[in-house]
Amino acid sequence: MRREYKGAAQTAYLTSALGASTADLTISCNDLTNWPTGIAGRPFYVVIDRGKTNEEKILCASRSSNTISVYNVGLTNGRAADGTPISAHSINAVIEHVFTATDADEANSHVNAS
Repeated sequence: MRREYKGAAQTAYLTSALGASTADLTISCNDLTNWPTGIAGRPFYVVIDRGKTNEEKILCASRSSNTISVYNVGLTNGRAADGTPISAHSINAVIEHVFTATDADEANSHVNAS
């Protein structure tokens, strides 16, 4: 699936805690200026608590203002993406827009397809 990327998305911080459940599908942040919006059905990835034991990458469906909606279409849930575990994250946890191993693998597969 085609995804959206933004080069000027600054680091943001959670303004409410995020639980460790696939049912937790809303991410509230302080300032998501210049972040992807998910326009035209193009999801994007984020990472929360990068480099910590609870690092989690999440596939996101959309952003409206400072709220992100996690990708969730029945069998596919965006929590715990890219080989990371689903984790709880506290208020003020760092969140970043990110390029993932999944993105690189898909690009390599496409370029090197025979």
